[in-house]
Parts: sequence; C-alpha cells; structure tokens
Amino acid sequence: MININLLPKNFRKVERKVVLPTNAVFLSIVALLVALHLLLAVVWAYKQAQLLYLKRAWAQLDTQYKNSSSFKKEIQDLLAKIRNVETVVTRQVSLTEILSGLNAAVPKWLWLDRFNFSEQRLVIQGSVISMTQNEMTIIGKFLQDLKSNITISNSFSKIELTSVQRRLIRNYDVVDFVLTGEIKK
Repeated sequence: MININLLPKNFRKVERKVVLPTNAVFLSIVALLVALHLLLAVVWAYKQAQLLYLKRAWAQLDTQYKNSSSFKKEIQDLLAKIRNVETVVTRQVSLTEILSGLNAAVPKWLWLDRFNFSEQRLVIQGSVISMTQNEMTIIGKFLQDLKSNITISNSFSKIELTSVQRRLIRNYDVVDFVLTGEIKK
C-alpha cells in the first residue's frame, strides 16, 4: 500500500525521531555512576569515622563501668561492715559485758584459743587439759556457766558444742573444742 499525502509540507504530520548521540548517553551514564560511586565512598568513609568514634567512646565507657563496678563492690563490702558494727553498737549488751561473762565462766584447765564475733554468731575455740581424764566434764561446766550467765543468755538464742577433738601432747590428753552461739535478733 502506498500512501500519498497531498497536504502542503507545513501542514503535514511528520514523525520525528529523537536521535541522541550514543556517545553522549554513554558518557552521561558513566558520569552518573562515577558520581554515585564517589558519593557512596564519602558516605562509607563518614560511617567508618563514626564507627571509630563510637568504638573509642565504648572503650571509655567500658573502663568507667569496670571502675564503677569495683567501687560498687567496695561500697557494698563497707556497708556490710558498717551494718556489723551498727548491730554490735546498737545491742543493749556491749561486747565488754560478753567478754566479762566469758571470763567469769572459764574454769581451771580450760584455755580459749579463738573468739570470733560476727553479725550472726559467736564462735569460741579452746582447749582443755586435765590430769584426771575429765576434759568433757570441764567443757560441760563451761557450757553450763555460759548458759546460766544472764548477759550471755540475753544476747544469744542458743549456745552449743559443735566440735570436739582429742589429741595427745607428750603424755597428756588435750581436748580441742568449738562452741557456737547464735545471736538473738
């Protein structure tokens, strides 16, 4: 089929094709990609700098946290010691009265080796020596004297014998003992 257009040239519809030079399109795409690449490189460098700054800040915070946690532990230990001292100080019976009661209850041939007084209990370690083989009787008398002492019985809910060990020193029997007393709250 043949088309004949009889309209004058200025009234005719002309299909115009836009022809872009291929070099210009290619160069503009390459320029756009290079610009995007440079932009991404700048953003990456900025983020790396931020990351480095945050790592340094984290390291400083970490050392400060470690220092503060050690200080916190020291403070808790000191507070526990303060509470121990407060309980001893606020008791109605003083430590000197307890020691005086212990001194009054100690019979002949009995020695006190250790005395440990904490917030919750009293631990007494001692030894007994006797020529007549009545070491357990001496320990029992000491325990009874402690329980009958008003100052000590008011301060402790119970006092009991927790350990007894017999040993021989030269030709003499020695009995080591441990007494434990629970402090009344």
